[in-house]
Amino acid sequence: MANRKDPLYKEYLKTLRERNEIWEIERNQNWIELEKPYINGYYMVSDLRFDIKNREDVWVFYKCIELVGGRVWCRDKTFKRKLGKGKYEYIRPDFGIISEQTYTNLHPAVKKHFSEISEFHKRWNPYRKQYACRVPSYYFVDKVKPRWITHYKEHDELIKQMQGECYDKLHNKFYKWYWYGPRGVKPYAKVHNRSDRRHSKQTVKRNIHSDDFDNYEYRYKHRNSARYECW
Repeated sequence: MANRKDPLYKEYLKTLRERNEIWEIERNQNWIELEKPYINGYYMVSDLRFDIKNREDVWVFYKCIELVGGRVWCRDKTFKRKLGKGKYEYIRPDFGIISEQTYTNLHPAVKKHFSEISEFHKRWNPYRKQYACRVPSYYFVDKVKPRWITHYKEHDELIKQMQGECYDKLHNKFYKWYWYGPRGVKPYAKVHNRSDRRHSKQTVKRNIHSDDFDNYEYRYKHRNSARYECW
């Protein structure tokens, strides 16, 4: 662990606080309205089909779009994404998922259009319940709308300069704490190398007393493996 009484470590914590204060100042800068708004690309969103809009329960489907509806952005109206030389694919908005808490608070009319996702899609976290929208896809159509830029954020060169100075100190002077956290590489490497030497000796002993030369054990580690594993 880092020595909390080390003057250099105290200076590192002070630099972190300064960086966070600069972030807060930058986050709270004013938005200034443009005299002439301009279009910066286009969004494709999901909308309801015309005949679905005439139904009495149309609000249910609008609520579904509000909960899980997505959007994609493209510089022009082609909505093509380049995959490689001469290769493109068309992009379309997709539907997301909602959490169990959101599902519990839904109106019953909306809730019946959601069901729990399958075990295959829960493989990363099988204990968390998540729900997907089961409204038929033919209820929806793609709608393209422009992305208007009406405001820009106030820009202060002094704040950017102070932020750059903090980043330079964190990346150069305090890199061992900023990149590797409070536990540096050296303490971790001592424990790692001690364990690796023990296992290497055990491997050598097994190979000496074994007559099966076809299944010879090898244990090679890179000299910087402790640094990579700590990272």
